[in-house]
Amino acid sequence: MSVTPQHERRRLLRALAASALVPRVAIAGSPANPDVVIIGAGVAGLEAARTLTEQGITFVLIDANDRIGGRVHTNHSIFDVPFDTHAHWMRASPNNPLISHARANGFEVYRDPGRVEYFVGQRKATSSELADLHQTDALFNSRIKRSALSSANGPDDNAHTALGEDFFTKPWGYTVASEYGVWDMAQDSKDWSPKSWWNSLDATSWFCTQGYGSVVAHYGRDIPVSLRTGASKIDWGGPDVAVTTSAGTIRARAAILTVSAGVLAADRIRFTPTLPVQKQQAIHNIDMALMNYIGLLFKKDIFGFGRDTYVYQQQDDEAGVGYLTNTHDSYLTYGYVGGSQARALERESMETAIAYGLDGLKSMLGNDIEKQLIKGFATACGKVPLFDGAYSSVRPGKSAARRELGATLADKLFFSGEATHLSQPSTVNGGLERGRAAALQAAAYLKRVS
Repeated sequence: MSVTPQHERRRLLRALAASALVPRVAIAGSPANPDVVIIGAGVAGLEAARTLTEQGITFVLIDANDRIGGRVHTNHSIFDVPFDTHAHWMRASPNNPLISHARANGFEVYRDPGRVEYFVGQRKATSSELADLHQTDALFNSRIKRSALSSANGPDDNAHTALGEDFFTKPWGYTVASEYGVWDMAQDSKDWSPKSWWNSLDATSWFCTQGYGSVVAHYGRDIPVSLRTGASKIDWGGPDVAVTTSAGTIRARAAILTVSAGVLAADRIRFTPTLPVQKQQAIHNIDMALMNYIGLLFKKDIFGFGRDTYVYQQQDDEAGVGYLTNTHDSYLTYGYVGGSQARALERESMETAIAYGLDGLKSMLGNDIEKQLIKGFATACGKVPLFDGAYSSVRPGKSAARRELGATLADKLFFSGEATHLSQPSTVNGGLERGRAAALQAAAYLKRVS
């Protein structure tokens, strides 16, 4: 049956009436009908917003949190000195715009001195023990490299298998494995992929006295954002994108999604139509690693090694604590735990986690060190539903997952964030770069279809 102009007009009127019933989000300083909606005001979302501004593209930026910065946050009230509750190391690989921004705006930024001290029980390691440690480190890199460059890409693509059982019988085997694994990758050796690790860029670390989170908060201070506005549904099936939020529905021509891989895996956001199988599989293949900090503020520099010194004790498993002591000359020590041990501690009380971190120091300095303790605090990133972990980690044998996760859907739904970066995953810098890249892709799409 042919459609008469009257029928067509009725259809149009019905469509207009239906759209009028959909509540829209009114955000001060933001357009009512934006070109792009950005979901998540972490570093990727902030950078996407800055880039769209440069491109002359209108946007609305939302975040379920009550602050910007996402997984980069500095707390000043816990210890009365800056304490980074999530990201702390400013990595430049090869550069990081946030470091330049910090320097240009009066923040004190300095290179990680890289001082490391090793203990065997309550004494410092001898020169011969350190020589053995360095040999074990060289063996680690040799075996991991061999595994990373092999053609195998299945469940056995994990660090524990690559290193071999004999590696862990060496005096420093577990210590070296912990340095690269639970204290960096935030995963036990059986849970991280040598291929993924090998493909990541080397990085020089820097510190900011005022805290990394303070830099990011300053970086995004002028960006309009609707806080306490969480997204619960994304409809990407029509010509536009409709995002259902706690404040109503936002309609835009495109969307940039920057939430963590953990949020996606937990299905905290529903998609209509359902995400393609390949995208769902990619989300499943990227785990959220756990790295938690046990902050311990003392009355003095407890080791006497000076500012920002790493202290590691010889380990006999992967459940120990790594330490960065006297950060910024503030007498604050970061104890860090990752992987299954971090998960286990999250099931305990904060007091238990603090005691665990303090016990590691007692085993090196003696029980009297507790008299110097002013206050402790332990983070639990796996319990934060806005993050569900610290940063992304590809499951063994699934190194292609990051590329698939970052693939655009229907030319207008863009996936961003550190989990989608191929060479700088799990880093703030990686999130920033992917935020910029997604915004440039969105701008190109909008200009193409205009």
